[in-house]
Amino acid sequence: MTTIRVWDLPLRLFHWLLVLLVLTSAITGQFSADLGPWAARWHPLSGYAILSLLIFRLLWGFVGGSHARFASFIRGPRAVIAYAQEILGRRPARLHAGHNPLGGWSVLSMLGSLCLQVGCGLFLADEDLGIEGPLAKYVSGQTGDLLATIHQFNFYLLLALIASHLAAIAFYWLAKGDNLVKPMLNGNKEVAAEHADAAGRGGHWAAGLLVLLLAVGVVWLIVNRL
Repeated sequence: MTTIRVWDLPLRLFHWLLVLLVLTSAITGQFSADLGPWAARWHPLSGYAILSLLIFRLLWGFVGGSHARFASFIRGPRAVIAYAQEILGRRPARLHAGHNPLGGWSVLSMLGSLCLQVGCGLFLADEDLGIEGPLAKYVSGQTGDLLATIHQFNFYLLLALIASHLAAIAFYWLAKGDNLVKPMLNGNKEVAAEHADAAGRGGHWAAGLLVLLLAVGVVWLIVNRL
């Protein structure tokens, strides 16, 4: 066995910051009536931070480390079906140092759901809670109500996607002996020596910081200038 680098530092920081921010948004959104002014202040801020991370991830999917790039893990239906057949067998025949074909679409689904959630949130206005999105002035009350409904129901879809993600992690760990959490903590994964060439490349922290600053700048413009 040998140890290879799989996940770059910017991607790992993105992942765990996103976990904390989604948890913050869920709490401040679901218990806003009980939390009062605290929720009215922190729920939008958490949403802006999530939007910054999503823009970062979109850009990092093209310029980040090799395993962070969308081209490395987005596969067609045939590859997904073939991998599903393999994973239900004794063990997958092919090594996937980064996201496997099923995991890749799981990542895209969660990112898409999060984009829909924060996108709707930008247009919401709730006078009772004192929350108003920066783009709420551009839509009618009827459209705002529709987006609020989507925001509410998409939250439960997001919970289902997160639950399936956690279930997959547990399955790989218990049924396949593959710990997916550890590489997302330290960036490294143990593989057979013949797979040493699967190590990820690129993804320097300085590049990640630059992309993050760009993403934060875009969100700042949306919030303060539109």
